[in-house]
Amino acid sequence: MTAWPRSSAPWIVGRPARFSDASEDFLNELTRQQPWRKARSEAWLEVLSDVLGDPALSAAFPDAGANAWLAGLSAPEQTEARAVLAEFKAYLNEWGWLTDQA
Repeated sequence: MTAWPRSSAPWIVGRPARFSDASEDFLNELTRQQPWRKARSEAWLEVLSDVLGDPALSAAFPDAGANAWLAGLSAPEQTEARAVLAEFKAYLNEWGWLTDQA
């Protein structure tokens, strides 16, 4: 039996994976595993989406824009937003969403 690489990133034909695609998939997975956490994570990702737009995902995602966004938040907001962002980035890496292309 062949072991295939684990990835739940959807097959997106003809275009790169976007922030909106990945955040929706992340929230669906989060809801499945821990539904009580979805609303807050969704709110933070929506605010980040308003700031970043809907960029294509790459290995560098979303460092520059996210850092500027985080800098504008209060200290308690930064703590919570950083936690959601770190979890989202870990999910992107684990599930094969990030590529080496910008």
